Amino acid sequence: MAKCENVMNRKDSPVRNLVVVCSLVALVGCVETSVQPLTQSSFKISTQAEDMCGAKGTREIAFREAAIEVIKRGADRFIVVGDQSRSEITGGMFTTYGGFDTFGTNTQDMVIQIIQKGDPRMRDALSARQTLGPDWQAIVAKGAADSCL
Repeated sequence: MAKCENVMNRKDSPVRNLVVVCSLVALVGCVETSVQPLTQSSFKISTQAEDMCGAKGTREIAFREAAIEVIKRGADRFIVVGDQSRSEITGGMFTTYGGFDTFGTNTQDMVIQIIQKGDPRMRDALSARQTLGPDWQAIVAKGAADSCL
């Protein structure tokens, strides 16, 4: 009689690898950010993220994206002059196991004013480079985040 082996226990199993990849994809929350120019020195950042990112995670991503955009525009200092967030539940479905899953999104909008040298608001302005940390150059080169992780 042939010995049966559980394919999930084998490290080289394609089924196991597929399960691992699908699990990782399910854990990563998708994020989308857009930048809308408002004036020569201001812009709006709009970030939408899946519910698993949470309102706080979405806000942190939007703030980071604002700092990246400030640096891309050749500046370092900025202030947030407008801020709005919202969470939406867009519906749900019954699961195979009798539960009910809902789907939602979090949205964060920020209006950013770039502050130039000589502006009296300079001392209160935030530094984009400090916001991103010591690896700010790599973060700017990588660009927009596409997940919560």
